[in-house]
Amino acid sequence: MATLRLPARLESYEPFRSFVVAQMEREGSLGELIPKVDLVLEEVLINVINYAYPGGEGEIEVQCETPGPRKFRVTVRDWGAPFNPLEQADPDLTTDIDSRQVGGVGIYLVKHMTSRLSYEYTNGGNVLTAWFEE
Repeated sequence: MATLRLPARLESYEPFRSFVVAQMEREGSLGELIPKVDLVLEEVLINVINYAYPGGEGEIEVQCETPGPRKFRVTVRDWGAPFNPLEQADPDLTTDIDSRQVGGVGIYLVKHMTSRLSYEYTNGGNVLTAWFEE
């Protein structure tokens, strides 16, 4: 399992992205999953960067694993404010865009672009794990 831990800052996003894509490319059979993983990773990391550490500094840890052929798992950990994205209600996508409540679409995309998604708050941190399968 490959792991990278960096400060929870916007400038860490690209190194995290490059790290995950490099892990996937190393496997050779995961090319079709890269766009999905890339979008999910962006949504999760930007949310952690913007909201996990209100008024303070913190870190994010990303772990990648290929648990089987054409399967990929990425886990994002932070030690910020507890937040379970799986408990968030899906946005009402049927209403006019000007009338919609702001927020929630990113989490909706993450829920629907993964094969499986889990969350736990353990050892003082948020742990979100996303599974992808071709």
